[in-house]
Amino acid sequence: MRYIYLTAFLFSAACGFAEPFYNYTHAIVRELSEGFLSSLKQEEPDSPIDIELAKSQHNAYVSTLQKLLQNTIVLEGSEAYPDCNFIEDTAIVAKDKAVICRMGAQSRRGEEILIHETLKNLGLACYPMDEPVKLDGGDVLYTGKHLFVGISKRTNISAFDALSEIFSKDMDVIAIPVSGALHLKSSVSLLDENTLVIADNASGRAIQKWMDAQASYQFVAVPDPVASNVLRIKDTLIIQSGYPASEAILKLEAESRGLKVIALNMSELIKADGALTCGSLLF
Repeated sequence: MRYIYLTAFLFSAACGFAEPFYNYTHAIVRELSEGFLSSLKQEEPDSPIDIELAKSQHNAYVSTLQKLLQNTIVLEGSEAYPDCNFIEDTAIVAKDKAVICRMGAQSRRGEEILIHETLKNLGLACYPMDEPVKLDGGDVLYTGKHLFVGISKRTNISAFDALSEIFSKDMDVIAIPVSGALHLKSSVSLLDENTLVIADNASGRAIQKWMDAQASYQFVAVPDPVASNVLRIKDTLIIQSGYPASEAILKLEAESRGLKVIALNMSELIKADGALTCGSLLF
């Protein structure tokens, strides 16, 4: 294993996890694969991915995390794994535990090996998933109080059962059916402990209905589905640029909470079904 970039990093039990949980201290990201043009896509984009622009956008994302989090590890990309920069799908980290995913797409299995090794070396208790589990991290939303598990084309009920066994003593684990979207977090993400950002479309409304029936959260609806995936780190909210109506809503919500806003243009990553949470593991 080779680290491309490692800022001063120290992980020990003494560090603990700051409260609230999104006061992260650590991030793991992965370089864009040279094979990114062959990444999985639900639909072919209207215009081809501009690989140089994709690299620039991903580098800007990584740079943003490095400025927000001192302890940021950047792992080498792999041409054998075109989707490897979407590192969120490889693991779920919460409550000092790291679940190593067996991803739903066959072509992506193997990405998790480097991530497993990295998390293990950092001292986290690791729980590797085996058959019949299919689990993508993009289908898991941790709010500090609940672990919502999307049951989708990429994540099955066996994954929900496994996560329930691992985390049930720490929090409620709740299954949410997902349709019309790749992952749960393609339609919903965290603004704060009590507030979620939701896509104002059929998929988002169905997810909100399920969540309302089992938990109590406020929802901020945005008209652009891709803009429903935001990234909260400490007192900063990272949002997608290029969606003015959604940006206006999110900036107003952030301002009311005293949050800083960083808007990133991720147009080329979006063409490969990427979103803001996809590109990092935070803990």
